[in-house]
Amino acid sequence: MESNWDLVTNFTVAMLAIVNPLEKIPLWVAAAEDEKQKVQWALAALVIFSCALILLFFLCLGRDLLLKLHIDLASFKIGGGLILLQFGFSMMKGTAVDISETLSDETEDLRGKVLRRYQQIFIPIGVPVIAGPGAITTVIIYGHKSDSPLTTMLLSVALVSVLALLLLTLLTGALIKRVTGSLPLELISRVFGLILIAISVQFMVEGLRQVFPGWT
Repeated sequence: MESNWDLVTNFTVAMLAIVNPLEKIPLWVAAAEDEKQKVQWALAALVIFSCALILLFFLCLGRDLLLKLHIDLASFKIGGGLILLQFGFSMMKGTAVDISETLSDETEDLRGKVLRRYQQIFIPIGVPVIAGPGAITTVIIYGHKSDSPLTTMLLSVALVSVLALLLLTLLTGALIKRVTGSLPLELISRVFGLILIAISVQFMVEGLRQVFPGWT
């Protein structure tokens, strides 16, 4: 059984660009900075675990879902590429992540506080910021490109690794922001936005080639 390492590598870079752990630091600090460390850690783990389940579902079953809905992959690449292109431009402009909801501060036990905060911040932090249209589109397309169960397994490992990196970043987010300041994080976000724009154009070109075979 062979694996497509080029596909796995490309997928890892794409997911890093979309998830962009460093970009989530300001958002996470704003959402959880007033909580105790235990609450922050449990909350971060719960959010990341939920996002992992959503993305793994679409990675493994996205192909079957497209078939059930009678959606051609080429059309999905073009539409998904447009979504990623918009998200990439929003990253370049620094408007990809926004949270304005003020969270309540109530005295509860650890489990109650975590669940209450989870309900308040999973939207938008979990969906659509982490497991949003861009990420879902990407895992479906790459899952469809997988030509063997081993490659699909490696794609799953790559996805979990990226989300684990995001979890580590969230847990140390306040410290990272204090050390680096906001400017380096913003610059890194712009670079990832540019990478994401290139990936989205690649998706659309591949889709157009399939729809119009004589185009190139």
